[in-house]
Amino acid sequence: MAKFVQVAVAYSSQSKKATLPTIAGLELMLKIQHRGILMQPTLESMKSEVLHWMSSKPFFTNKEIQSLNAIDLGFLRKNSTQKHGVCRFHKGTDVHSETLGPNDVKCIDLHPHLLTEDWQEYGKTVLYHEFIHALGNFAHDANFRRLEGCWEKQITDAGKTFTELMRRENATWLWVCPSCEKEHPRRKKGAGNYRCRNCNVTLKDIEI
Repeated sequence: MAKFVQVAVAYSSQSKKATLPTIAGLELMLKIQHRGILMQPTLESMKSEVLHWMSSKPFFTNKEIQSLNAIDLGFLRKNSTQKHGVCRFHKGTDVHSETLGPNDVKCIDLHPHLLTEDWQEYGKTVLYHEFIHALGNFAHDANFRRLEGCWEKQITDAGKTFTELMRRENATWLWVCPSCEKEHPRRKKGAGNYRCRNCNVTLKDIEI
């Protein structure tokens, strides 16, 4: 398990969060709990934990683990809703080449919200998913799914739940069905151009 570091910092009584200086390129947010201040994991600590698990499996070689460890990690934009992680290959890379591998990867970016306490486990799943891409498995084919299915913790529907959460956090409007009351968080007004798929009723715009 990744180790969390306890630190003491001064923080405003009006705020439940405090910010540490940048460490290893990451601005760390602290969560105040009744047992003290718990630091969220960094990208590097998450990488270490995922690679440690992968190194214990016979279908990943030491050379592959070392190559994955050398890949730079970064963040997607915090207002990203559909993408949770991306394996970015160098420009001009033939992603269908049989020699595709970690040396062709520019970086792997994760959604910053995946480092929060509630989403750390799903974050490891996403990083493992991107590592499989980095090992030369560009397509989501049978071999990719076989490797993906080996991950130690399968979290049902976490991706859909995370997408919905990010949509709501970034939405400025709700498209609401006046019949079934289903809500669709969006960044712009529907302006009467969209209907509920179930009720065939025009969705109403409600500003958040």
